[in-house]
Amino acid sequence: MGNSDISIKETLQEDVKIPEIVNDSLDEAYDKIRKDEVRMKSLRSRSKKRLYRKLGVAAAAACMVLVLTGVFFVNPALAKDIPILGDLFGRIQEIRDNHPYPEKDKTAYENIAKHSEPVKDPTNVAEDQGITMTVSDAYCDGYDLYFTLSLQTGDEELNAADQLNLLCYRDGDPIAFSAWLYVNGEETCSTYTLSPAKSEEGLFVALVRVPAMNIEAGKFPEDVTVSMDIGAVGAQKFDEPYHEEIKNYERVGYKCVEGSWKLQFKASSDTSQNRTAKPEAENNGFVVEEVTLTPSNAHMILHIPAEWEPKNPAVVLMDTQGNRVQDESEKIIKNDDGTEVRYITFDHSDANDFVLQMYDKNGEPDENGGPRMIAEIPFSVE
Repeated sequence: MGNSDISIKETLQEDVKIPEIVNDSLDEAYDKIRKDEVRMKSLRSRSKKRLYRKLGVAAAAACMVLVLTGVFFVNPALAKDIPILGDLFGRIQEIRDNHPYPEKDKTAYENIAKHSEPVKDPTNVAEDQGITMTVSDAYCDGYDLYFTLSLQTGDEELNAADQLNLLCYRDGDPIAFSAWLYVNGEETCSTYTLSPAKSEEGLFVALVRVPAMNIEAGKFPEDVTVSMDIGAVGAQKFDEPYHEEIKNYERVGYKCVEGSWKLQFKASSDTSQNRTAKPEAENNGFVVEEVTLTPSNAHMILHIPAEWEPKNPAVVLMDTQGNRVQDESEKIIKNDDGTEVRYITFDHSDANDFVLQMYDKNGEPDENGGPRMIAEIPFSVE
């Protein structure tokens, strides 16, 4: 063990307790930690800042990213216990809170973090062109799959970006597309493009979400294998003007690094925290068939009568305290008889009692000049 390794180890020991079984050498300790034979526990939260001050960001990151026989490994269980990259969920929430248009409520983020599990596959890390990508934690409730994705690089030009777009080239096409994912071998896509946002110098993070409505089965099975094949990284700044001279600039940005990053990990679908009700509640032909509340979202199966299908009525979900539960996305199935079924995903809600309101947004306004309500359906989820 070199002097630098000894220095890092001594500094780590001030912040985490290393069991005797792994105290013989740093290499042996790393190997046992990676294999989950032992687990390192934080002694006190206030020591986290001291570790950063002593090691600095680059050296601290080196403690988490371990180079073993030329292959990069990360023990994802350390993501929440050792203040190296810090709590990735905390970083993601901080980025979310600072964004002018946050895409998800804070409570849902906290629930996802609480119920997530560390990824333990050695293929959850890929390194090429000086860029390391890591999947640390995963959460799946049967309806949505979330996982934390971090990207580390020492490239100064890439580090000047606000976000990095993960891209792929297909069948010799010179145009780069947003990278896709595979769930149990089935090609699918995430809700948002794979674009980790800058957290600090050298580190970009993202919470990736894959809805089950994007896969054929409509729900995730108990055992899920996720794989990604990323072929390029494009760097973008939010305040940069559009560069027409750069082909495909909206994806590749001001700098694009081509390479090969193959990631694969396993996740388990845990439905134990879900609450499901089948109210079969009806009003004016509209039927709320099923509602499921998960730690991250609310999901509804809604039937639209044939006479209203062409008018595309608007859906508003309220809890009985008067709070609107915003809809996020929907999948529509049109039936031969003219009716349709909507599979709607809403924001997370802890409520038990709700009211679904349907509005004719294209018809004559009501007495107040607003859209006319055409149905109101109360229901409960215990």
